[in-house]
Amino acid sequence: MENLYVPDDCLVFIATRIQSNIRELEGALIRVIAFSSLNRTEINQEMVAEVLKDMLPSGKPKEITAELIQEVVSEFFNIRIEDFKAKKRTRNVAFPRQIAMYLTREMTDLSLPKIGESFGGRDHTTVIHACEKINSELQKSLDLQEKIKLLIEKIEKLTMPVN
Repeated sequence: MENLYVPDDCLVFIATRIQSNIRELEGALIRVIAFSSLNRTEINQEMVAEVLKDMLPSGKPKEITAELIQEVVSEFFNIRIEDFKAKKRTRNVAFPRQIAMYLTREMTDLSLPKIGESFGGRDHTTVIHACEKINSELQKSLDLQEKIKLLIEKIEKLTMPVN
């Protein structure tokens, strides 16, 4: 095959949309190069999207929001979402709430006051305390590291586009 140039933005476009396995990724790249070669067309994102339309996930990825994180964490810890917004301070509610605040801080670009607002109007200093506490616990607890990892995976899985 002749030397064809595939622009970096096209490679990134393909790699971010095809994540199932390396064979599928390689197949997509070969398909794009073959199409370009046979039709003597320049490789660009529009052409890549058209050639791979049957391989690419449809729909846009869902946005990671505080509400989505609260749903996942509440289900994981078997508590009600309303408990995150309530004034309860019992450990079985407070700790999952702190984890949810921590994940919201890590996975969204919400400001501290906005995070506090989404957790029942809590002050930004409460959010800072929650994030610091979870960060500190993560240094000591492999169990918590595993829980956080599982939660992040669940959240990311829910936000991936569906084929």
